[in-house]
Amino acid sequence: MKLIILHSNDTHGQLATLPTEDGALLGGYARRATFIRQQREAHSHLLLLDAGDFYQGTRYWHAFQGEADIELMNHLRYDVAALGNHDVDGGVETLAARLQQAQFPVLCANMRFPAGHLLADAWQPRIIKSIAGVKVAIFSLLIDTMLLYPPKFQAAVQVTPFIEAARSLISTLQEQADVLIHLSHLGHLGDVALLEAVEGIDLVIGGHTHTPLEAPLLVKGTPLVRSIAGGQLMGRLELEVLPGQKPHLRDYRLVPLDDDFADDPSTAAIVEKWRQKLPPERVLGQLISPLDTRSKTKGSGESAAGNFFTDAMLAYFGDQADLAFVHMGTLRGDRIYPAGNFTNHDLSEYHPFDNTPMLMEITAPQLKIILERGARELPFTVGAFLSLAGLRVVIDPNRQAQKVDPNHPRILVPGQRVLRAEFRGKALDFSNARRAFKIATDGYMGRGGAGYFTLKEAKNIRQASVSASDALKWYLANFGPIDPSPDGRIEILNDNL
Repeated sequence: MKLIILHSNDTHGQLATLPTEDGALLGGYARRATFIRQQREAHSHLLLLDAGDFYQGTRYWHAFQGEADIELMNHLRYDVAALGNHDVDGGVETLAARLQQAQFPVLCANMRFPAGHLLADAWQPRIIKSIAGVKVAIFSLLIDTMLLYPPKFQAAVQVTPFIEAARSLISTLQEQADVLIHLSHLGHLGDVALLEAVEGIDLVIGGHTHTPLEAPLLVKGTPLVRSIAGGQLMGRLELEVLPGQKPHLRDYRLVPLDDDFADDPSTAAIVEKWRQKLPPERVLGQLISPLDTRSKTKGSGESAAGNFFTDAMLAYFGDQADLAFVHMGTLRGDRIYPAGNFTNHDLSEYHPFDNTPMLMEITAPQLKIILERGARELPFTVGAFLSLAGLRVVIDPNRQAQKVDPNHPRILVPGQRVLRAEFRGKALDFSNARRAFKIATDGYMGRGGAGYFTLKEAKNIRQASVSASDALKWYLANFGPIDPSPDGRIEILNDNL
């Protein structure tokens, strides 16, 4: 049997098209619907899957809390979806409402809630689909970094380590199914770790990591595939399933949803219905230069996206902060906002999270650890890359990277990539433990997230009394027009390597 699988991941509320660098438009549910319809007309054995993070990330999320996105996924007749960490951002009650709205099964095998809880039995650990007599088992595992989840979710959820959960499922499913697919929201490193630790999985369709895999990555012989965040591309693969043989991946490609795919009228009508319900657009301030929030520019060096946020925090908090930090996973949009008016709709895409900054004090040695953490994945583009204000730093990505224990929050190798730093025009002595700095940072990072666990050891830790979004609005209103363009505060040596 030839089985066609279409897959998406991390759409993050992007209902309409996204512009590319040359002005062309990609993605959107209306084009996605046309592509899916064409594939269904051409192939009788087909599965439509999504690897999670359906709705959080745009103005539609702020206005409708995922209702628009689930209506569209129902309309496209998704077969199965994985639960993503950002699908939980609205809290327990909102998640329960969205799962009840969904007309497709949502999977998660390593997290569950006790009987009587609103989310008890709200999702399934796995499902088996029978297609032309072939039994296809699909299960899903969700990233288990608890800082990613709201407090009420953390307080009640029961978590099984994902490798342990996978081993338990696989031993059962191998006896019940001919094909075993992991529809994952672990992220790239988790997907690779799982395939290195367990056997029996035939295919992994990844999510959580936003960058696509242009070709299947084979890990101990098992293919790992992944599309892109935002829905500009759609993954398409062909599995050949023969009796008594391991399924074989015959074809895999990422299909750009460009203007070769006309908008499906009924889907476009749903998108337009929700667009008309959006709150009115209001100008918050002006930009002198473009605000580039694309993933490829903000996760591996100084960026306009990072400068805008950290400059705003430093300005807002005044003498409460000497320095401001943000890890780039906090900032979204994945587009270039042109110079000119910047609106409430733009802000809800650039910074979609309910994020309250944190204030604290750190020492110079702790600052060095934090800067090394921000530089350790270079030259790769990652959400944990650190943007800053109040410092000028020089980084050499060819030198020893910081290494941490993957199982415990401790540093194994300190790292030597941060060569020097200047604060208010003077060189910093990172060894001076008596030198303290007041810092402002995004809330997730401030709680030790994204690998910045050193911040949990800071002094005088407190939550700000304003949301990050409100601080950004204040900055636009009081310091505009804003020029967020890179100014040399982060210098990366040999960054072409």
